[in-house]
Amino acid sequence: MRGRLTILISALIFALAGLVAEPAAAQDPVGGFFRFLFGQPRQPQPIQVLPAEPPKKKAPAEPKIVEAPKNPNAQVVLVLGDVQAQGVGVGLQMAFADEPSIVVVSKTRATAGLTRDGESEWGKHAQKILAENKADFIVTSIGINDWQSIAQPGAKPLEPGSEEWNRVYGERLDRYVAQLKATGKPFWWIGHPPTADPELGPTRRAAYSGFLSSLNDLIRPRVQAAGGTFVDIWTAFTDEDGRYTQTGPDLDGQVKRLRASDGILFTRAGQRKIAFFVEADLHRLILRGELPVTPEEPREEKIVAPKPEDIMLGGPPPLPPAPWASVGPVIPLDGGPPNGETVLAGAAGAKTPEVMPGGYPIAATPAHHRFVEGLPIEAPAGRVDAIAGRRP
Repeated sequence: MRGRLTILISALIFALAGLVAEPAAAQDPVGGFFRFLFGQPRQPQPIQVLPAEPPKKKAPAEPKIVEAPKNPNAQVVLVLGDVQAQGVGVGLQMAFADEPSIVVVSKTRATAGLTRDGESEWGKHAQKILAENKADFIVTSIGINDWQSIAQPGAKPLEPGSEEWNRVYGERLDRYVAQLKATGKPFWWIGHPPTADPELGPTRRAAYSGFLSSLNDLIRPRVQAAGGTFVDIWTAFTDEDGRYTQTGPDLDGQVKRLRASDGILFTRAGQRKIAFFVEADLHRLILRGELPVTPEEPREEKIVAPKPEDIMLGGPPPLPPAPWASVGPVIPLDGGPPNGETVLAGAAGAKTPEVMPGGYPIAATPAHHRFVEGLPIEAPAGRVDAIAGRRP
């Protein structure tokens, strides 16, 4: 009995000590007792909510090009090439959006180039496009992706800029230019501008622009020799010192951003500026009539013989061979004027001629109608006094 009492007293002492140590146990004595015995349970850590990252600003979407309905027989400008040619196609679509007689068809591939072999080689793909699509004019650009080696079977790859690389690449250029020439259509090749890729260091950035400049030198003579037009846009996208610049004057003379953030491609304003160089030629060839807008079949012209009256009014009849066989009526200076009958009939006893020199009948002349027959002379059709046939 005494042992049980001792245990009870000890429990009460421990409980009172827990209540003293933790005032909150007054409201929860049982819980406070066990917390005293086994320790304070670990409180769960609050979940830390990180502030949301501000959404990245997206470049404003370019407005959609709205083109006017095109004529069924509209002339087709076919655009071929790589990612730069894609931008040229957009610029041409803007240029001719309101022109119903010209439609721009873009058949480009962003990764196109002439350094690859096999099915990915652009020349083979372009040949198929030219065979399957109607084209009255062709615009192309290729090479922006070709700053890379050319693989050679069983040999070391050819590095860009080397003499052997230029030789092999030049052969591929020759084949592609020959495909364009074989169409018999006018074609334009857009050259390459300087670039400033921010992912490249200053040395490689300058090397890339130098490569594109040398590529222009390879392309230009081949295009011109084939009768095409090489469009050099290098200086149109440089500053006064001939260096790359992101901004410049647009077609309206306003300074705008012309190059994209990658330092290679173009904004809408830049694309429109490139297209202007081709647009000017197309306007000259099509809209000014230097080339027929639509080929027409030759028409059979019907020749209508003019009336004798039209010939008489249009000009004098041809003179007879000289010398003349007879002399016309003469008015003597020493006597009175003869009567009209004598003048018209000629000298006394002479036979009145029926035709004029050249074979035109006198009776059909306006003078005979007016002075012999006393009739008015009808005015030519279309003249203000030609009132015959008008309603009163």
